Amino acid sequence: MMWAAVNRSKVDKIAAEFVAEMLKATEKFPSITTEHEGYAIILEEMEEMWENIKLNQYKHEDRKKMIRKEAIQVGAMVLRLIYDLL
Repeated sequence: MMWAAVNRSKVDKIAAEFVAEMLKATEKFPSITTEHEGYAIILEEMEEMWENIKLNQYKHEDRKKMIRKEAIQVGAMVLRLIYDLL
């Protein structure tokens, strides 16, 4: 099987967005104190992303932007869990 080449600059941009969102969350919310709390926060963000995935009311590009925004928040909360607890 052949794997697609990874665009490193695209990956770096996404990683920077995860970090920026995580830092924003650390200023706004207290630390995650348990694995269960971290799971609940990640699940909440996943559910918000899923709701946007199911919506058909947005124009195609707007829908993609909303899904991307929620996906960045999911990634940021995964980083936050790792940072705070693991």
